[in-house]
Amino acid sequence: MGQKVSRDEFMWSYTEEPHATRRKEIMRKHPEIKQLFGIDHSFKWVVSALVITQIITCYLLKDSDWLLVVLQAYFFGGVVNHSMTLAIHDISHNVVY
Repeated sequence: MGQKVSRDEFMWSYTEEPHATRRKEIMRKHPEIKQLFGIDHSFKWVVSALVITQIITCYLLKDSDWLLVVLQAYFFGGVVNHSMTLAIHDISHNVVY
């Protein structure tokens, strides 16, 4: 769109993947943290509650002023949608099921 990129080549990094390195370091320093690993059995209920809350909020705002709808969408909807993005991230790492 008319903008110029300051660098025209891709920079390759030959270092190890940072998540694995950081996990090994944390496990070495704090072995007690391994007790926190595993599946969170309340996760599905939290995600379901967020989705239901968002649907109910949409229903309650059906006859509201547009300014209120926009403010609710920005503040409340933004927080819930960000939580859903984090849920998708956790699901992609197979830590939910």
